[in-house]
Amino acid sequence: MAIKMKHLISILPLVILLAACTSKTNPLAEQQSNPLVERKLLLMLDNKDMFRLEAYLENERAEISQGIALFLEAHLQNAFNQTEQSLQTIDILLDKFSESLNDTLLWSIYLLKFDNLKKQYQYGASVEAMKKAIDNYGHAADSVVFVDVLNACALFEPLSELPPQKIHITKDVTIPIRNQYGLILMPVRSGGKSEHFIFDTGANMSVVSESCAERLGIRELESSLEVKIASGGKIESKVGVADSLWIGDLLVENVAFLVVADNIFGGQNIPGIIGFPIMHQMKEAHIHKYESITVPAQPQKRNLHNLFLNGSSMYVQAVADGDTVLLLIDSGYGNSVFSARYFTTQQEKILEKATLKSYQRKTDDGTSKSQYYVLKNIPFQIGVYELTIPSINVMPEKIMSPEDYDGILGPNILMNFKTLILNFEDMYLTFEE
Repeated sequence: MAIKMKHLISILPLVILLAACTSKTNPLAEQQSNPLVERKLLLMLDNKDMFRLEAYLENERAEISQGIALFLEAHLQNAFNQTEQSLQTIDILLDKFSESLNDTLLWSIYLLKFDNLKKQYQYGASVEAMKKAIDNYGHAADSVVFVDVLNACALFEPLSELPPQKIHITKDVTIPIRNQYGLILMPVRSGGKSEHFIFDTGANMSVVSESCAERLGIRELESSLEVKIASGGKIESKVGVADSLWIGDLLVENVAFLVVADNIFGGQNIPGIIGFPIMHQMKEAHIHKYESITVPAQPQKRNLHNLFLNGSSMYVQAVADGDTVLLLIDSGYGNSVFSARYFTTQQEKILEKATLKSYQRKTDDGTSKSQYYVLKNIPFQIGVYELTIPSINVMPEKIMSPEDYDGILGPNILMNFKTLILNFEDMYLTFEE
């Protein structure tokens, strides 16, 4: 139900794979390499199979060219939230191998650089990287991707002079939360006024309604942009900034918002959403089952590594009915669901076990009859924690986002445990009883 801005990083790898592997000469092959190994690793990147890619790159680095290795390494560092390391790898790649990179690969590298800088809240530098991509390599981009990049530029360019977002965590902070229709609501205040915003792990940006922005003193910047949302539609938006925002007793400065019309959320009374840029800077958040969220001063290291980022979206590796799956973490979605990709890979098992049902869905032409499958009592595991999912829907058609993953991990599973822990330093999701 939340606004989830379409990110750029996820739509690049297939183009990269074709550019690097189907050309007559591999533009990154500056040394003897095994093209079959390179293609296999690039296909893992295309499929966002980051955990296998990480292991294979370490074991097979000697069989691929140095340029390809750096290219893959930069993407892995970005996915595992090592933005500074990714930027350094990109600098080496551009300095030593730019002459051997074709324009399609250079286009993708600069968009990766944009994403790293954006996650460091260096909005001016991120826009510079994006403009360089547009001016010098835009001709190599897919037309749909190019439009998305222009829209992203319209979003972040008004923020170019904004100082980096800063969060003040000097001690453990506990923020009270409450449950509203399965959503996590948390208190925010600014300009002497207070509201309750949704804490939404699936929101790529923080969002505020126009009337709430006015009440809280969130200033609108000169801007006008079109934002794609999770349902596939588009909405008009502006960019806003809260110079200071209190979330419970946690102070955040220079917070960027999408400012949207009040009726965007339908009839629901939703004044705003706390999205990825704020929770990402928390470094670690302990969500205590609709009671409170604790942000520790010192994130805890664990022997666990099951989380990665695709743009500003969070994905976790889990096991469903014995099969490894990659799921979008979305506390604002509703119930968990499996996607058409999961149906394709597990079709035989689903047809044997599931019940087929139908429903009416809205389309541009009115309504359309669609079908879905219901799986019962599915064994499910994240890390060392196990549970049984009583019921989960499988969508056999490509009508939901994301289609490149196995589904969405919603609050019916996320909030099943006493405490959910999200850690962005060592990149893990875990639970505590």
